[in-house]
Amino acid sequence: MSKKYKKATEQVDKTKTYSLDEALELLPKVSTSKFAGSVELTINFRLNEKQKKESLRGSVVFPNSFGEGKKVLVLTDSTKQDEAKKAGADFIGLEDLVKKIEGGWLGFDVAIATPSVMPQIAKLGKYLGRRGLMPNPKNQTVTNDLEKVIKMYKSGKKDFKMSEGQSIQLTIGKLDMKKEDLVANFEAFSKAISNNLKALGSSSLKAVYLSPTMGPSVKIEPSTLG
Repeated sequence: MSKKYKKATEQVDKTKTYSLDEALELLPKVSTSKFAGSVELTINFRLNEKQKKESLRGSVVFPNSFGEGKKVLVLTDSTKQDEAKKAGADFIGLEDLVKKIEGGWLGFDVAIATPSVMPQIAKLGKYLGRRGLMPNPKNQTVTNDLEKVIKMYKSGKKDFKMSEGQSIQLTIGKLDMKKEDLVANFEAFSKAISNNLKALGSSSLKAVYLSPTMGPSVKIEPSTLG
């Protein structure tokens, strides 16, 4: 452990559960990076065998965007390609893009498809599925409303999914953002995940943390997630 990191950890009371405001005030002070890193949210769950079978996933559109916009790929036939282009998609096509992906190309952050082409792209599951890139109706990436969904992802839409380790990790902003903007982003995520948490029950939440890209984590009240 470096001296800088050790000094940062000494500023965090590991016996304390912080409020959201307190944690956001503390994060810039315990960041050990030389750049304005990200604000990372980690949620750890405590699930029984039945709950483990539930698929906890969803998406959130942050009111305050950060970082560069995502590179969006759209798989659709010629009847919808103009719409995708006007909406700002970075890569548009069908057979040509399928071949590129099968060849190992993954130069995009989000893949969107229209329902009519799903049978043609089903074989991409083995390339995109394990990376969380396969179009899926649950996060609106299988849709006929290309304009709406493309613009959502370009403006800051983020997907989240519980890992096999029973946790969710998501970047909610940057350390140099205004605190009120970070609070608004946190609250947007809280609203997006609220139905999942109600279904699982409050006892399923084990711990919630905020942390900088480089630096110690800060434990916050689970109740902040509503």
